[in-house]
Amino acid sequence: MKNLYLLLISLLIINHPDIYAQTIPYPVVPDWESAANGHIATGLGLADIDNDGWKDLIVANGNDIQRQHLVVYYNNGDGTFPSSPDWQSDDIDYHGHLSVGDINLDGWVDVAVSVYIGPSGFGDPGKVKVYYNQEGELEGTPSFESYEFYTFSCALGDADGDGDLDLATTGGEPYGSLFDKGKIFINRNGTFSENPEWTTDNDFGSLDVDFGDIDGNGFLDVVFSSEETPNYIFLADDNGNISTSAAWQSSEPSNYINSLDFGLVGSDKTPGVVMTGNSQLGGDGKVRLYDFGSGVPATSSASWSSNPFGYGSGILLADVDLDGILDLIYGGWWLPMKIALGENNGFEMNPSYTSNTSSVVETIQIADLDRDGIQTATETFNINTDGISVIYLEKQLVENIISVSLNGIPVSRSFYCFVINKNWISFKDNLKTGDVIVVEYEYSEDGDIVITNWDSNKGNYIFYNDPTTSVEPGSFISTEEFSIYIAPNPVSDKFTVNYFLPEKALIEIILSDLYGRKAVKTFRKWEQEGKHSVEINTDNLIRGVYNLEFKAGKFTEVGRIVVK
Repeated sequence: MKNLYLLLISLLIINHPDIYAQTIPYPVVPDWESAANGHIATGLGLADIDNDGWKDLIVANGNDIQRQHLVVYYNNGDGTFPSSPDWQSDDIDYHGHLSVGDINLDGWVDVAVSVYIGPSGFGDPGKVKVYYNQEGELEGTPSFESYEFYTFSCALGDADGDGDLDLATTGGEPYGSLFDKGKIFINRNGTFSENPEWTTDNDFGSLDVDFGDIDGNGFLDVVFSSEETPNYIFLADDNGNISTSAAWQSSEPSNYINSLDFGLVGSDKTPGVVMTGNSQLGGDGKVRLYDFGSGVPATSSASWSSNPFGYGSGILLADVDLDGILDLIYGGWWLPMKIALGENNGFEMNPSYTSNTSSVVETIQIADLDRDGIQTATETFNINTDGISVIYLEKQLVENIISVSLNGIPVSRSFYCFVINKNWISFKDNLKTGDVIVVEYEYSEDGDIVITNWDSNKGNYIFYNDPTTSVEPGSFISTEEFSIYIAPNPVSDKFTVNYFLPEKALIEIILSDLYGRKAVKTFRKWEQEGKHSVEINTDNLIRGVYNLEFKAGKFTEVGRIVVK
């Protein structure tokens, strides 16, 4: 097991008495890191594969470096995971990104994966494929594979408004300036044809794709981010048919974009698409926001952009500080993860949070892995427009749909579809004026951040949401004042706390469970200025996640330890 060094450092707070200080509840280093195993991790899904009520980690390995497996880390039933995967596919490929959802409506989550390039590497096209869930375990070999084409990402969504999940894919290979059409494979009774039934009129170099009702007409549209060519949006008309001709394209003269996400941004909650620039092949390496609050024009430039970031990659919208405005989480290749808090019309220019670890970030997602913040909500929708298919729930990241009723009558899962961790629901039959939809669902304000890493010498990361270990806006980090290093983590029998004191202090180290009940009072001693280390035995602790509270005089810091 690769050691993970947990760096917990003191925060020097700059007080702003006129501003309500909301916290970012994530440590500056991950709480968990999987064994590297030489994996070139790229695609990520957070979904309950075995239907035990706990989200699992689905990771697609390979990228454009090496043919590798799709793998699954099963949740231990407490929010922790094994260091190495529990399951791997029988086949290997240059896997790109993936999407998860119940494609054949049998109640089990399936996995669609883009294969970037073919077995011979660059110059050999890839494909898209689907691993169907066989009542708790994915099939070892995918039973659906498309014709051959270059595709780095895919997304599930209801493209034709019939209540099941269709499969959109990117097309093209940017290193060779090989452009292709965007594609949608239409779901026919739970499977797909080898060739797409929908393709764009134009060729471009797309690297990411997603569905979203961008123009608010009650049907899902599709958006592509691209390298070397513009980004595009293709709108569905009022009958739910997505046009093959782009309704919008980005207007920046130089466009090298990696990943995207869609949400209702700002205080006015207007439709917005965020994208990460990646300057490896060109461009400015900025994160961009395209705002469509005033409709979808034929062309526009970003309404907000970040400072230059470099090789941007994974990106996600989530309300981290719980102020009702979506915040921006993003990372990059050989770069840290950053969180820029949402503002009225965009995001702060100087992110309030920057991790102390850098890696080759590929995907960033959030789910409440340990279910310590799961809540249930019920929303009622009074339909006032005939013929719509899609409704949006209030919360950006929905953990699970519990039930749906139409005009007081519960409807089965065959009547609607959704994608895990998205907040739209699409119905099989178009809704009518006067219909009343009631949706009960699970959400969490305590989501944990998961990151896949392309660096084969590093594992995948989990940053557990912990309000007791938080960064506040206006904070900055001083590595000279005080530092703590803990290794290994996860731990099997013992771990060592290494720390530096700028002055003499009374040291106290306490382990407790996640409910705050004291497990072990491990250490209490006066220490002189300088470097120190304490070895702590965990033989008497059962497997699980524990809080570690470190006190040095008036300073207190809390982190997490995983005992396996």
